[in-house]
Amino acid sequence: MLWFGGSIPAAIAAAKQRGAVFVVVVSGEDEQSTEMAARWEDEKVTEAASDGFVAIKIDTKRFDPILILFLT
Repeated sequence: MLWFGGSIPAAIAAAKQRGAVFVVVVSGEDEQSTEMAARWEDEKVTEAASDGFVAIKIDTKRFDPILILFLT
């Protein structure tokens, strides 16, 4: 997946501007997060999502759980 490099508000604005799907991936250190991260990093997924998506990855250690609930 090509992750958006800017802030969350900038990612939302970019998705709106492009008419793209805004994807939020919440990632931790558990087994499910590891499996999901591997799928998002798969070359075929990256290719398929290269157009029409703005994606951000949120690490559960860096953000308040309330923010994560708000975004999802």
